[in-house]
Amino acid sequence: MLIGFVLLVSACGNDACDALPVSEHIFPTQGSCEVMADRIRKARPHAVLLCGEVHRRSGAESE
Repeated sequence: MLIGFVLLVSACGNDACDALPVSEHIFPTQGSCEVMADRIRKARPHAVLLCGEVHRRSGAESE
């Protein structure tokens, strides 16, 4: 089940590698995640940022 989007930064630019989360914040929509990415790009224009889907595993218990 899709629960939102997380902002990720690529540690090795556009090369193939794992992206790391910028924070633990989960955005409710991809649009809100992209808005934050655009705000960060104004201060860090060379940062490679992307929004990734966050899914809850089926049958996972709520905390």
